[in-house]
Amino acid sequence: MTLIRSVSEGERPTKPPISSLVKRSPSLTLRVSGTILFVALFGSSSTAVAQRRVNFPPAEAPPPPPVKAPQKMEASGEDTGVIPDPGPGQRKTQTRTPPPPTNLTVMHKVEYGETLEYVHTDGTVQKFEQWKSFPNDGYYLMSTVNARLADGNNYQYATKPLASPGFDPVDIPLLFMAGDYDFTFTPKEVENLRKFLSEGGTILFNAARGRDEFSQAVAREMRKVFPQKRLMRAPQDHPLLNSRYRVQQLMTLVNGVQFQQPPEIYTLDIGTRAAAILVPVGMGAAWSGEPYHPQGKHFVGESALRLGVNIVAYVLGATEYGRFLAQEFPVYDGRTAAGDVFRFGMVAYSGSWDVNPALQNSVLQGLRDNTGLEVDYAPVTVSLDDPQLADSPLVFMTGHYDFQLTSEEVEGLRHYLQRGGMVVATAAAGLKPFDLGFRRELKKVIPEGDLIKLPATHPLFASGWNPVDRVEYTPTALRDDPTLETPEFYGLFLDGRLTVIYTPFDLMSGVNHESNAYAKGLASDDATRVVMNIITYALSH
Repeated sequence: MTLIRSVSEGERPTKPPISSLVKRSPSLTLRVSGTILFVALFGSSSTAVAQRRVNFPPAEAPPPPPVKAPQKMEASGEDTGVIPDPGPGQRKTQTRTPPPPTNLTVMHKVEYGETLEYVHTDGTVQKFEQWKSFPNDGYYLMSTVNARLADGNNYQYATKPLASPGFDPVDIPLLFMAGDYDFTFTPKEVENLRKFLSEGGTILFNAARGRDEFSQAVAREMRKVFPQKRLMRAPQDHPLLNSRYRVQQLMTLVNGVQFQQPPEIYTLDIGTRAAAILVPVGMGAAWSGEPYHPQGKHFVGESALRLGVNIVAYVLGATEYGRFLAQEFPVYDGRTAAGDVFRFGMVAYSGSWDVNPALQNSVLQGLRDNTGLEVDYAPVTVSLDDPQLADSPLVFMTGHYDFQLTSEEVEGLRHYLQRGGMVVATAAAGLKPFDLGFRRELKKVIPEGDLIKLPATHPLFASGWNPVDRVEYTPTALRDDPTLETPEFYGLFLDGRLTVIYTPFDLMSGVNHESNAYAKGLASDDATRVVMNIITYALSH
């Protein structure tokens, strides 16, 4: 039975007075009697199951708040946590009762694992459920979110076994899984989680008291869910660290020593959306108002609260983008024509190059609709060290994480640019790691060349298909720099010829009409206009 815990508006959590996966924790000690060990190895006519015993004590917490009757739930995906307009004011003589907040269950704390036991120093054996960790953490997280966002909604959470059916991100966009100990997903849990994340949901993993064995298990088990994906450290400019608060440093407690450190969060991405989030430093004690364990690694007090609010706000704001990525995209729409038609390639490399599904179709359809050019709709993917790169006079390159090119890719790109090819590169979601990586790797390709800012009067913008000397940026980009109004593009020239066009802002999300609320880039219409200008400029030069 699912337990719904309601968070009332006036309640506040108690405010009490780590780090990377740098080393492997010692394996857990499984202590069994000689009889049980003999049965496990050689079998017996009777079945015996050893209780798994751990060498780190469970979190101590008071009983959870009283259970309230479940409210009628609404689809949480309909609300993204945006503060609504306050509406008309009331006259002082009016005595109206404000409408009650809308109750929205937006998070499931998932039940997983087994019943463990721990032997205290006095010999007392304590048995406890692995998944609970701090029993109050989800309750107090939602209470803090309600107080900090104050958007007219009463966000709630529930608990549900991860192996049970019915996880739908339209109803519940966020799963929360906390713990201190090693674990293994069952096949059903792997299947449920893969489906939930692929359909637009997000899961938050937190090592409740910063135990490495839990975080290492997350990294290992997520390879079963998505074998081709890996957890990557989120950069400082990631929206997870900027959705509600700008989190630059977090107060951390390790071995009784308190200090500040940059946020350490890992994400497994679908598109540029963080579908799985791992926080390897404990937040459960701060959320629940419980003592910090001296052998744990904890984010302390306000730091943990702000990070928790940011994560929930990010997930609420990314629901529409998650549903966009979950749809089935056509490979191409139209007839591939032979002969004198336009085609371009997408550069495939070791980084996050394929973050905009069906982008080539969007570009080519826009080109044909707006210019009448005949296009080849068949998607083309090229590697920088492939001789067939020369067959694409224009290639696009994107990504949102740092990367390194191989020596063969460096040489292949150099040869391509010197022979007349053109590269159009853009930082997906406008994130800094790709910007740093692209500039560094391009310097290896053309050591004597420099990226020079292109003025708004450059023919690339001021003439051609549609002049774009003034462009509109997304709200997320304007939040960082309200003065943005002209194209922010850079060029690399070889013998007076423009061979590389680069922008540190997101260009492709707008062209692809992606509903990514956190993309820092050009708005959709202007992004399309700029790409059309780039293509027509390339064809005429």
